[in-house]
Amino acid sequence: MRFSTVPASFGHSDCERIADGALAQPVLTVTSLAYVAAGMVVLWWAVRGRAPLAWAAAVVLVAVGVGSVAFHGPQPSWAKVAHDVPIIAVGVVYAAVLVRSRRAQWRSTWAVSAGVFALGLVAYAAGRSGSPLCRPDSLWQYHGAWHVLSAAAAGCAVRAIAPPSERGQDQ
Repeated sequence: MRFSTVPASFGHSDCERIADGALAQPVLTVTSLAYVAAGMVVLWWAVRGRAPLAWAAAVVLVAVGVGSVAFHGPQPSWAKVAHDVPIIAVGVVYAAVLVRSRRAQWRSTWAVSAGVFALGLVAYAAGRSGSPLCRPDSLWQYHGAWHVLSAAAAGCAVRAIAPPSERGQDQ
């Protein structure tokens, strides 16, 4: 059962076969919730550290998750916009996080985030429909791994703006 008519190309570049049902791409829908979970963790850090930029990061991560669930799940007509706009917002917020976290002792936080994100980019490439690793009917979806890894990287990166006392470090 579909909730609305969407373009035929909607979600077809992400390997998982489009199913007829409430969730067009069930694995990718479920893994999209990793962004919501990361956003909630970041929100917890924002509240504890009274960090306004972390609040912004939390909001955009949750928005990415909600948009991604809509895009891969019920696929309403507005899902592509709800999927794409928060991704742009994440780029803007995390560019601000990078500028704000220039302190040398926070480099390790960025190194871990960058490493996890790099693995995520590999999974993203492997999860494209044209990839030789694409298995449309598999429960293992590389694009789903991209969701989880990029959400984890974003959650880790925001720790770079947490006050040193929150991170267990001296100033």
